[in-house]
Amino acid sequence: MTGIALVRSELTKSVTSRPALILALVAILGTWVMAWTNAASAVGIAPDDPRLFAAEPIPLEYQGFEMAGFGYVLVVALAALSAGSEYGAGQQIRVTLLATPQRPRVFFVKVLLLATTVAGVGFLTMAGTVVITHAAGSTGVDPLELTPAIWANIGGVALAWTFTALIAFALGSLARSAILPLILITPLVVGVGDFVTGFWDGARYLPIAAGAALYSDPAAGLLAPLAGGLVQAAWALVLLVIAGIVFNRRDP
Repeated sequence: MTGIALVRSELTKSVTSRPALILALVAILGTWVMAWTNAASAVGIAPDDPRLFAAEPIPLEYQGFEMAGFGYVLVVALAALSAGSEYGAGQQIRVTLLATPQRPRVFFVKVLLLATTVAGVGFLTMAGTVVITHAAGSTGVDPLELTPAIWANIGGVALAWTFTALIAFALGSLARSAILPLILITPLVVGVGDFVTGFWDGARYLPIAAGAALYSDPAAGLLAPLAGGLVQAAWALVLLVIAGIVFNRRDP
């Protein structure tokens, strides 16, 4: 199978996978709905009102990005499904490798398509979320003319989601199952990572905390954005190299 045919084949699998489509749509639409609800409910409330999520006012360029955590969980599930689904009862991976014996090429195409998909979902999700936040919340920022700093943070979320998805994919590929990445990464996404970071500085170098530095308020005590991006990219690269070597050498 040629490279183009392989890309088409893997793309067809992704597009026709109902669970994957549902996860992507829920990540986008669910986050938008939560952003509107959160922003609309805060209208007319003083920035330091204790009823708000944080008593300290959130800088404008970081407003709306607290919604990233919801989609994060779904992105991890999407990546885990991408890695583990072909090892199920049907053993679809055997058919793929019979059609394309070049295992490194198969692995590379899977990684490329996953990264492209998650980056697109992440950008669309957070761009819509931030626009909705400023439109519904009457923050003073024109939702149709976002500042460069806000766009940079939107790109940071897309990048962090992509690296996280690649880490989840690598773990799922090593385990031949979606369970391992869900067990290891989901707790870090839903708040355990933030809790650990609060009393151990070394936790800032864990992949999720490092990725959060790409779009979080510096007051959160995380790494600098560039450092955080490089650390999370290193996690993804090392795990993908290991997973790729194992995928190339192990029987399906």
